[in-house]
Amino acid sequence: MSYYNPAILMTAAKVTFLHTLWLVALIGIPIVFFRDGLNFTEKSFLFVGLLLFFWLVYLLCCITFHRLSMRNEHNRFGYFAKDDLEKGKEVGTHFEGW
Repeated sequence: MSYYNPAILMTAAKVTFLHTLWLVALIGIPIVFFRDGLNFTEKSFLFVGLLLFFWLVYLLCCITFHRLSMRNEHNRFGYFAKDDLEKGKEVGTHFEGW
């Protein structure tokens, strides 16, 4: 039985991207754009590269730890009772409240 279909993964990707975007923007924009020695294009590529890197790491961590939480039978039954949109949000927000 598969825990994740493309709709769940897409919703989880969107949610984790928004969570990562505000954090990287808050910390990364001042660091990247006030650094000397790089032109605007290089700074933009650096910002986008860091954003994508941290987003992928965060998404993979959310999926991995959510998958580990599915070992508990109570969590598994609660997860399967939800629709795909709610499942995707649960996967994408797995680290909220930690």
